[in-house]
Amino acid sequence: MVHLGDTLEMGIHNCCSPWEAQVRGLENLACLLPFVGLVFGACQSKDNAQPNVVDSGHPGVSESCEAGESGETTQVEAVRLNASVTWTLTFDEDAESLGFEDCAYTRSYEGVQVLNLDFDCPECDVVTKGTATMVDGDDCHAQISSNTGDRVELWGVAVGSDAGTGTLYRATYDQFPMGELTEFSLVEDGETASVAWESENELTEGGVLTLSALGSLSMETDSTTLLDDPYGPRASAYACGWPCNDPGDLEMDHDLAIGSVLPNVRLDDQCGEAVDLWDFYGKYLVIDSSQSDCGPCRSMAAGASEFVSEMSALGIEVQVVTLMGNGLGDPFGTPEPETISAWVEQYALDEPVLADRGYAYALFPDFIEQANGDSWGYPAWIVVGPDMKLIWGNVGFATWADMVEIIAIDQGSR
Repeated sequence: MVHLGDTLEMGIHNCCSPWEAQVRGLENLACLLPFVGLVFGACQSKDNAQPNVVDSGHPGVSESCEAGESGETTQVEAVRLNASVTWTLTFDEDAESLGFEDCAYTRSYEGVQVLNLDFDCPECDVVTKGTATMVDGDDCHAQISSNTGDRVELWGVAVGSDAGTGTLYRATYDQFPMGELTEFSLVEDGETASVAWESENELTEGGVLTLSALGSLSMETDSTTLLDDPYGPRASAYACGWPCNDPGDLEMDHDLAIGSVLPNVRLDDQCGEAVDLWDFYGKYLVIDSSQSDCGPCRSMAAGASEFVSEMSALGIEVQVVTLMGNGLGDPFGTPEPETISAWVEQYALDEPVLADRGYAYALFPDFIEQANGDSWGYPAWIVVGPDMKLIWGNVGFATWADMVEIIAIDQGSR
């Protein structure tokens, strides 16, 4: 594997990137992931050979599926997580002089397990999605956040190496990467465990807020609610004609690094079907995370088909896979099917355009920053080898020349 950081000088590209809003604080400092509490705005910154698919080491790499998959979809009993937490806000004298007042508010949470958001908390053994209801203290909470009232949240639990200990994770938005809150003592199914955590936060306006949380949670298996395996067998071939080349021996790992296997995800395509990323095994992939209201994303889409044709003429088979978010104002949301259809039609795309569910937002930023130091923006793209291993990643778009060079260097090293 050639280390591209030593061989390519990556230029500054146009991108749409989030800009920071003034944020006073959060219910838990541990949930202060890169962009929580930010407001997202669109800003512009930064001889014909026969195609030769690189030998992947696996026979049977096909251009399109001919049939569905055998077997039956397995089911598991869902876990329900219920919680009630009271947050106490204590401001120092500087904050009080600015008008902040000590207070408390309480939220309850009722969630049911989901199996298709594992990328939002790879550490979690159980991820739940549900409604967080403001029971008391809405005015108190409004001092530190505009995200008031009832809302959808994600709560998860990871069982520690010590079987009696668990770690609580939480995201205050749907389909958002979850942050670690606290450790707690696990109890029997249906029993109540105590949870507590505390954080100290410097306020934008000045002063310091100490935020203390105290509450309880319970987890209980619900035998009446059965969850389908999100990666169960497909009933038929892909209507859009995609390949089905998953070799069956790739290992799921959400810790992205150059040389690691890209983790699988199943997302809906322009034909309205759920598609596995691992089914594109056997070709080079350029996977771009785009938003429909991002100008550079549109420039990238406009040249995608020409890029694929150019690579094919060089004897290298490449697939461009677009992961479409719900716009710069909701980058981890899922777009409507009409948004996907309009994108495909406008740019006459024969390549897969998939409705993302926060997958790229959860996994790509850290990888791209580690690869070349770039901060997150749109479009963001990664290059994946025919063995489904990560080669490079970057943010922004000027031309497809960068991808051509990256893939050519890698192919030459194989």
